[in-house]
Order: sequence, then C-alpha cells, then structure tokens
Amino acid sequence: MMFLPSLTILLAARSLPTYLRHRGVRSLRSALHLSDGNENTVENLSYRPVFVDDISRCHEIESSSYPEDEAASLENLKYRQQNAGEYFMCATKLHSETNSEHIIGYICSTRCNEFTEESMSLHDAHGSILAIHSVVVDGSYRRQGIASAMMNEYLKRMLFFSNLVADTGANGFSRILLLAKSNLLSFYVDCGYMVLRPSPIVHGKDVWYELEARREYMERLLRLQTFNTSDEELNNIDAAAIAANRRELGSSRSTSDPEYAADNVFAEGRNERRTKLHEELNKLGIDPNEMEHHPERFGTAAMRTYNSFLLPKSKGALAVAESPTRARVVANNISFLVREFKADQEEWLRNVDRNRDDAVRQSEEIIGSKHPVVIVLDNVRSAHNVGNILRLAEAAQVESVRLCGMTPWPPHPKIMKTAMGAAEYVDLGDPGASTLQTVLDLKAKGYDVYGVETTHTAITLWDAQISCNPVAFVFGNELIGVDVEVLKECKNIVSLPTYGNKNSLNIATCVGIVTWDYLRRGAHIP
Repeated sequence: MMFLPSLTILLAARSLPTYLRHRGVRSLRSALHLSDGNENTVENLSYRPVFVDDISRCHEIESSSYPEDEAASLENLKYRQQNAGEYFMCATKLHSETNSEHIIGYICSTRCNEFTEESMSLHDAHGSILAIHSVVVDGSYRRQGIASAMMNEYLKRMLFFSNLVADTGANGFSRILLLAKSNLLSFYVDCGYMVLRPSPIVHGKDVWYELEARREYMERLLRLQTFNTSDEELNNIDAAAIAANRRELGSSRSTSDPEYAADNVFAEGRNERRTKLHEELNKLGIDPNEMEHHPERFGTAAMRTYNSFLLPKSKGALAVAESPTRARVVANNISFLVREFKADQEEWLRNVDRNRDDAVRQSEEIIGSKHPVVIVLDNVRSAHNVGNILRLAEAAQVESVRLCGMTPWPPHPKIMKTAMGAAEYVDLGDPGASTLQTVLDLKAKGYDVYGVETTHTAITLWDAQISCNPVAFVFGNELIGVDVEVLKECKNIVSLPTYGNKNSLNIATCVGIVTWDYLRRGAHIP
C-alpha cells in the first residue's frame, strides 16, 4: 500500500481510549483484505515464517527502503530470526513464469518489558511487550494494499501469542506499541492503532510517534477467527465468512467500531454534525480538513472530542450532539485542547508538577528550608477555599497552615479536590485548637502575628512594615472576618486596598497576595 519506515509497535491487551474513530470503515476494509480495487493482489499473497535462508532477501528490502541511519543491519535481522523467529513473518508471491516463491515484504518483532531503545535491542521470551521493529514492503509492490493485508495477517497470528488467548497464560504478551513518522499515522490508525505521544526514542533524524493498538480492535479480530489457526486455513478465509461475522461487530457501541459507523442508529446525522462542527471550527481559526488529514498536529484529546461528536456512543449522547448550540460548544472545547497540546509541544506551558524530591531540593537550595511563615485560618467555612489555600501554601513552601475552630480539615472531598494533591505536604498543626490559643502559642515561640482584616485601624499592606522575624498571618471567616479578641493579640492589622464597590476579596485570593508579597519583599532572607 505504501512505504513504511522501520517501526516499533506495541499492541495492548487492555482497555484503551479510541482515536480517530471516523476512520473505522476503512479500518474494517483493511482488516478483511477488501482494499480498494486491489483484491486480486492481496488475495494472491501467502504468508509464512522467515527462515535463515531468507534473511539476505529481507535485508535487501530493508536496505533499499530506509535511510542508512534507520535501516536494520544484517546482524540485527539474523539475531531477530534466530531468537524471535515466531514473531518474524514474510509475505510471498508466486512468480507465474518461474513458479517460484518471492518474498515481497516482512514484519519482525522481539519481546521486551520496557519500551526503550536498549530493551528493544534484545529479546526476552517472557516480555510483556511485543515490539515490532520493521514493517516493510518491496518498492515495486507498494500502494497495492499489501501493507494493510500483511499487517492484518500479522496481528491475527500474534493474537495467539498474546494474553487475550487463555492458552498462553502468563507467557502471553499484553501490549504492542508502535513508532511511526507523522506521514504514516493515519495509515496505522486505519489498521487499528491509536496515537499516544511524540516518542523520546531517537531513531534517525526525524521525530517519531508512539502508537498503540486498541484492545477492541484486537478482540474483534479474535472474534472473526471462527476457523482453525493453521497457515492453510488462515489463508483461505473468504468474504462469505467475513460477512457472517458482521452482525457480531455491530453489537459494540464504540465509535471505533467500523460497523457502528456504517449501520448504527447513533451515526444518523453524522454528515450534518460534521458540517456544523467544521463551520464552528473555521470561525475559531482551526482548519478541520487539516485535523482529518494531519491528526498528529492536534493531539489525541482534541481528536477524541472531534470524533465523539460525529459518532456518539449512546442515545443520550446523540441527543446532546443534536442540540442547536452543541457544535459551537464542542468547537470551543477542541480549540482549548489544541492550544493545550501545542503549548505542551513547545514547552510554553508547564502544567506538570515537579517530582517531589526535585521540589524539596529546589526549596533547600533557595531558602535552606521552608519559609518561616504560618497561615492561620480563623473559622473559615468553605472547604473549597481551604483546599486552594493548602495548594498555594505548598507552592510557597510556608512552614504550616493552622486550621482553627470550624475550619474543615482534610480529607474533606472538597478540600482534596481543590488542593490537587498538596494537602499531604502541608503541616497542619493540632486539630481542634482555637484561633486565640494558636495565636498565643505562636507569639510565645517568637512569631510576629499580623491580622489581615478590613478595619479602620488597618494599614494598607503596601505601607506596612513586615518583621524579619518568623511571621504568622491570620485570615478570618468569610462573613464576619477575624475574631476581635484575636485581633487584639496581633502586632499589627493589615488590609488589601480595593477600588470598587466591594471592600474585600475572596479569602484564598487574599492569602495568595499576602503570602507572595511577603516573599517578594525578601523578608525571609537573613
């Protein structure tokens, strides 16, 4: 069908998200050897294991197909045949004139436990990953549907080495993952794979992408195997046998199912939804044709949203998709996901938390330990606010947060949701302590305590002189503020200036401003 660069493929025997579901009909045609206008070419192929005497021919195809820095060496091919021969398959064609067999393509793999260049260079017979290193068709036979047919045949044979088949037990591999260049992503999606991410593996000069075969696709192939698994019977499957299995395929509601796209009631109106969505995407500056032809440029999440709108999974999802404004909502969601993907690709957006050890190391390098700041919450009622405050407290590396009075404590679900994993890294002191007693204890330990409140005696934060000693800031209840008795014990009362009708800010916002203003001043530096 087309030239394929050296690849590494991982097929997963576990539940996987789907990708590019609108290509499903074409996927089925490839899987059933029904490539457009090329039935004779494909059906005349034979498949068998690669033997020692075949290696030189395989290397000839490999060397003529790939750049020198991507092609497998003769030694590598010999190693794979000798150590992983059961995963080395070739496609052959009979020469009519000489009546001799001729190898026109092959696929070879090894097994490993990690998807790294080093681990894939060796074969582990018990490895959980099937890593397909080369998928190649001789130049004179490309673009005839051979690559699709060969891949389909290979996957059917590999099923019986996977843990999808009970006979393999613990010895079956569980995954198959693939490295491909961007120009071949749509081909592999058509063959039942989904795009995962740009790969960190360096192979030649170009960027490669990791793809993983969908579990539902492999299970569908397994259901179609209503015949014995000998080579002869595998090669004699015909269109009539395929047609008999189509009803079974239609039973799935997954939009990745090819029969779903063709026959299922939830696919009704797909073209109209597509037209509406494309209009909305164009308004947002997104080229929908580019999305369909170059999905790797938009990211898996955006493409999944796109395809779920075109092919809903249920009656409820179909009803939502048919609502008048839904196309605009979906287009905006796609726009956001595309921006997020592109920002991540360019490393403009760092939205992944640091490794905990790295964070502690950075904190120690900058400040020696945590900042000598204690945040005191006086009967704060909102768990959402508490969670936000714990998150910013961890980010600022303050000494502790004291939750006094009726202030909710972790593991309140609302706290855990807004803290986003920060709660476990923040010292919370003793539960049940009153705000007044907490303030008195801090003063006894040498802390200068500041109340943050809007009173007539408050000093604007910008004008306040904040001590170089360890400090504590007290923030009050959302309605009544800091308790008067507590304010009497504070060294000073500070407030944030406001310029509109509202004379105060949300408490979590206020805590963030006060804390970072303190850090900005450099008051924590000896």
